[in-house]
Amino acid sequence: MNGQNMLEGIWEPLLPILLALAPLPKAANFDVLALASAAVVKALPAACPDDMALVDGEFCPAVAYQCERFVGDGSPSCAEYAKKPECRHNVVSKRFCVDLHEWPNQVGERPKVFVSWFDAQSLCESRGKRLCQRSEWTLACEGPKRAPYPYGWRRQPSPCNVSRAPIPFEVDDLTNPRTRARELERLWQGDPIGSHPNCVSAYGVFDMVGNVDEWTDNREESRQHVSTLNGGYWGPVRNTCRLTTKTHGPDFQFYQIGFRCCSDPRDGLVAPLPPERSGASELEQRAGPAGWPVPLAEERVAPDGA
Repeated sequence: MNGQNMLEGIWEPLLPILLALAPLPKAANFDVLALASAAVVKALPAACPDDMALVDGEFCPAVAYQCERFVGDGSPSCAEYAKKPECRHNVVSKRFCVDLHEWPNQVGERPKVFVSWFDAQSLCESRGKRLCQRSEWTLACEGPKRAPYPYGWRRQPSPCNVSRAPIPFEVDDLTNPRTRARELERLWQGDPIGSHPNCVSAYGVFDMVGNVDEWTDNREESRQHVSTLNGGYWGPVRNTCRLTTKTHGPDFQFYQIGFRCCSDPRDGLVAPLPPERSGASELEQRAGPAGWPVPLAEERVAPDGA
């Protein structure tokens, strides 16, 4: 290291402190403080690893959507939503990292399925991460505009792996370790990771609807339903960002269930505190154990016994 580089290495961390202490002409205040801020940001580590996306936004616990056009007569799937979602609860600021893809988060590999909620937690922890909170997962999917689909407001044509015809499953073959792999292969209609580059949210996260159902951690909202599933899978379900299944316990496993991981940012920055709450609305008076409302968003009993 030459003398100039050595001096830069010594003075760069001290620059913000020295600039804050030094008297400055008023005209120069803005430019110098901007320089100091740039030095601080430059010294921070990247918020997330390369295989994760940074999500920094406001999550609404209860959103009301209006469907303008359904897929077909008698179909529960909305083909197009009005672009005016109504948030009916105080927003919660979130800042976190989320895997770009489903586990194992490696392009070209198949998403892992037939994992329990406990399995998903353990695998995330093995990489220094954690299972995504349901609120985190939903925000990463719907983006800052709270779109019902990660790619926008219209379902058809969908850029994601959805609406494939279901294949009847054999319970005995799935529960028997000797026949399970063969039955999983027979039922498989998922696609390798990275197959749907246009199935991406505003935060740059892929395949959040369709392909495989994803375990999420719902303990922040409910003590009763801690294990939730989000996004739907390749079958004929609604496949929206708010689609949630709360009917399965943490030991449950099935042929289309996978997950992805989240983590706290590495730069040490945190989301701002929520604003002071005003008087409780009618919806908030029906709130759950953590102050979260009874959801207005989609919830479902999974088809085909899932």
